[in-house]
Amino acid sequence: MRITTVRPMTALFTATTAVVLGLASAPVADAAPAPATPAAAHTASSGFTTAELLGPFPSDAPSRGSYLTIVDGFTTLRSAHPEIIAQNLDTAAKINNAATKAQQADAIAINYDDRAISLSYALGPTLGAAFRTAWNEGKLPKVTALLKGDAARTSLPLGTTAIEKLYFNNPRPFIVAPNRFHHYDRPGGNTYQVTRDPSYPSGHTTQAYWKGLLLADWLPELGPQILTRSSDIGNARIVLGVHYPLDVIGGRMMGQAIAADRLADPAFNRLVDEAGVQLRTVLEKQTHRSIAASIKADGLGDAVAADAAVFTSRLTYGFPRIAPKTASTIPAESAVLLRAAFPHLTDAQRLEILQQTALPAGYPLDKAGADGGWGRIDLVAALTAHVTIDKAGHAHV
Repeated sequence: MRITTVRPMTALFTATTAVVLGLASAPVADAAPAPATPAAAHTASSGFTTAELLGPFPSDAPSRGSYLTIVDGFTTLRSAHPEIIAQNLDTAAKINNAATKAQQADAIAINYDDRAISLSYALGPTLGAAFRTAWNEGKLPKVTALLKGDAARTSLPLGTTAIEKLYFNNPRPFIVAPNRFHHYDRPGGNTYQVTRDPSYPSGHTTQAYWKGLLLADWLPELGPQILTRSSDIGNARIVLGVHYPLDVIGGRMMGQAIAADRLADPAFNRLVDEAGVQLRTVLEKQTHRSIAASIKADGLGDAVAADAAVFTSRLTYGFPRIAPKTASTIPAESAVLLRAAFPHLTDAQRLEILQQTALPAGYPLDKAGADGGWGRIDLVAALTAHVTIDKAGHAHV
């Protein structure tokens, strides 16, 4: 794959970050804040300054150069596995045609809502409503600076899927086979006006996962529910017929890598931690009780086993293992994704959890070597794992 052909585009995205941030972050904080003590500058209700958001941060430019190498297994599938490409279209059509009214309505809402709002329904009636109220009333400026919209600071400059979509230039399923797909949209909606926007990987899904992973980092008590909702968001794109299963799988892989890069960057992670403190503080203030009490009152966790089964099934969407002899690896940098769920473990132990709960190697988009293994990660299985540590310090699931 000729990754070098997109390096000028990568440079362009990097160069324009400051301009975008200037526009996107203006409502979050004053451009020239008055001098203040660190405590006053970072109260729970305040936002980040423009300088804080601008960085630059090491994770703005991943060591791999872009996220193309995470999802480039698609090139091999198109050139050497026409049966997988055919199954990709067939599965998309089946999911679209079989969608229930409830699935259609949810998919339509997901199409238009910010992914953070869509994810908030995983928090339950109490915390979910409190989150949406605080979000809409501007009480979560640090959270929105990192999560809100396509220009959220976390995804800039290279995590938007724009480069990847242009590079692979794969047409959407409802365009390839218009007679096989139903259209579901709100009156006067624009869901199917994306005829010039390529399909792979899914941008909604990518956002659903990196936003979901940050939200799960802030609210680890609800990590499995949040990541299952990320999976719902990806599946909703297939329900509408605007994406294929492989788009969703690729989006999940890319979203995980974006979140891992940000959480592993100490400079950017400071922003993540401050936003998490703000979120938990505001949610408890909105609900007048602890987060644990809200979770207990809503009975969350009762369906975790069923949710885990659904989540795992969507990791492969029924595709066969086409390269079972692929080396079974999980990227070491992914260990940070479990830092909030297992705060007392080391990264080496967290990686062992991911390795032991992962899918077998060789499914479509999986590959060995550098940047391989992202598609094998089963986050819900890892987050719900019962872990023991042996005398040598190794984790066992």
